[in-house]
Amino acid sequence: MSWKAFLPLGFFVALVAIFGIGLTLKPQELPSEFINKPVPEFEIENLVEGEPPVTSASLRGEFILLNVFGSWCRTCIIEHPYLMQLQAEEGIHMVGLDWRDTREAAREWLAQRGNPYDTIGFDEHSEVAIGLGVTGAPETFLIDPTGMIRYKHVGEMTPEIWHNIFEPLIEQYSATETTEDAA
Repeated sequence: MSWKAFLPLGFFVALVAIFGIGLTLKPQELPSEFINKPVPEFEIENLVEGEPPVTSASLRGEFILLNVFGSWCRTCIIEHPYLMQLQAEEGIHMVGLDWRDTREAAREWLAQRGNPYDTIGFDEHSEVAIGLGVTGAPETFLIDPTGMIRYKHVGEMTPEIWHNIFEPLIEQYSATETTEDAA
């Protein structure tokens, strides 16, 4: 019997191994080159016409969640009630980045579901999303008061993610900030 007879079996075993490894990866933990770096400089239109533009400078002064969403995003629909709850209970400053959308669709979507955002940047052509390395929606960035990106979460924000990742990071960076202020 020739070794060539075993090629399909070898190919199948290699394919199963590759898929098996892929199943163990966590897409929410994609590395980001922007962690511990300042938010890239930008200025985009506000979703609400007549309101001031949203800028990278406006993402300073307090901890901010920058949430990338779109009316077309199915997971954003699932995530949205928790963002509303998070805003009501935690009072965290939340900035939306409406990505690859139309103003009309985004406004209707928010009118139906409520608006947890303090302000919303309108990123119709992905100008800011590309600069932040956004790969899909939803994505949520934790930005500290100095404008540094401290964390990037890919996928739906949930109570577990908020309590187990975001809250401890806010506490950690708040303590670091307090220590630096005292020095």
